[in-house]
Amino acid sequence: QTLAEQRGIAFSAAAAFDASAAVRQGILVNGSGQATAVPDLAILNLGGQSLADTVAEAREQSAVAMGRVTEALKARNIEDRDIQTSNFNIFPRYTSREVTRCPSVRDTAEREMTQSSPPKVLALPSIEPGVEIAQSPSREPSVEIARSREKPECYKEREQVIIGYQVTNQLVVKLRDLDAAGSVIDEVTAAGGDLIRFQGINFTIDDTEALQDEARAAAIGDMMDKANQIATLTGVELGKLINISETGGQPRVSFDSLERVSFASAKADPTPIMAGELEVTVTVQALYAIR
Repeated sequence: QTLAEQRGIAFSAAAAFDASAAVRQGILVNGSGQATAVPDLAILNLGGQSLADTVAEAREQSAVAMGRVTEALKARNIEDRDIQTSNFNIFPRYTSREVTRCPSVRDTAEREMTQSSPPKVLALPSIEPGVEIAQSPSREPSVEIARSREKPECYKEREQVIIGYQVTNQLVVKLRDLDAAGSVIDEVTAAGGDLIRFQGINFTIDDTEALQDEARAAAIGDMMDKANQIATLTGVELGKLINISETGGQPRVSFDSLERVSFASAKADPTPIMAGELEVTVTVQALYAIR
C-alpha cells in the first residue's frame, strides 16, 4: 500500500473511533412529526380488454372502445398531459385438450428398422476357380416384414390450442377535480361498455413540499423537546448539535379498489368516491454533545 492509502485508512479508523466515542459521550435522540391534508389529485387506472378470433378483430374492438373512453375524458376537460398509456399488449389465448395419437404402420416399421442390429458379415472360405457355391436364402427380411406389420400402439396426450387473441390497453388518468371522480368513472364505463376494466383509484397530493415542511418542523420540535428533557432529568447540560438525519417525508397514498362491474345504467346511482385525508410523517435523529 502507498503512504497515502495508509494515511487514508488511519484517518477513517480515527474518524470511526471519534464518532463512536461521541455517541458514548453524547445524547442520541429521535423526533417524529406528522402533517395531514386533503388530497388534491386522483389517479385512475383503467383499460380495455377485448377477445376475438383474430388479432385484427381484437385490436379493432379495443381501439373503438378506448377511442370512446378518450372522448369521454376530454369532454370532462381532462388535458392530454393527464392521460397516459401505461400498458398495451397483444397475445394469444390458449386452452388445452386431450388427443389420441396412433403412429402409422410405416412410422413403426422405420422405427424398428432403425433399432434393429446391423447385418452380419460372414467369412467365406477360399473358393477354387470353377467351383460354384449354393447360397441359402436369408430369413432376416421376412422377420423385418413381420415386425413392420404389427399393430402400432396408440397413446393420449394434451396439447395447447389457440382459441383467440386478446388485446389490453391500459391508461393512467389524473383527475384534478376530485368531486367529479364518480361521474367520470360512470361516463367512461358507459362510453367503453363491457370491454372496460378498472384496476383502482389512488389519491395523492400534487405538491407535497409544504406538507413535508410542516411535518419536518414538528419532528425537529419533538426531537429538541426530548433532548432537553433527557438532559434535565439526567442532570447534564445539553451541548452543541453534532449530527442530524431525516427519514420519511412522502405521503402515504390511499388506494381504493373498484370492482370490475358495469356502471353504465343511466338509472343507477353515481359511483361514490371518498378521498379522505393523507398523512406525511418525518422522522429525525440527532446527536447532541454533553457539556
